[in-house]
Amino acid sequence: MGFNKRAQGLSINAIILIVLGLVVLVMMILGFTLGWSGIKSFIKTDNADTIVTACSIACSTNGQNDFCDTKRQITKGDEELNDVTCNYLAKKKSQFKVETCLSISCNNVVFVEANEKGLLSNYCTSETKGKTVQALVPGGVLVSYNCPST
Repeated sequence: MGFNKRAQGLSINAIILIVLGLVVLVMMILGFTLGWSGIKSFIKTDNADTIVTACSIACSTNGQNDFCDTKRQITKGDEELNDVTCNYLAKKKSQFKVETCLSISCNNVVFVEANEKGLLSNYCTSETKGKTVQALVPGGVLVSYNCPST
């Protein structure tokens, strides 16, 4: 007497979905326990091309505010900069390949070398009256200080 046994197996699609579900579950557990910034290092992406395109568009549309003042976060490889402007990237960080915009003048900004934000007021002189002094401080953050016009 032969038994006719038919086994029901899992399809390949079901196995793939289960594995993906487990990966997502592990990522969520890590995110909630270690904090989302803790897993950010595992999912690091470069956005330099996107920022270069945005700066190019700001220049071509004569968007002075977008080019001179809008603060952006840019990541390329191991370098991450925060609160930088297209103007700063074009003039001080050539490795990001942001083009200088000849049709927009950001004359009200002066770049200096400083180690902390509190020191920026020391750069307010007769030459920088009414201008914004900016410096990239440790941690990759561009900080600004508006010098009084009087």
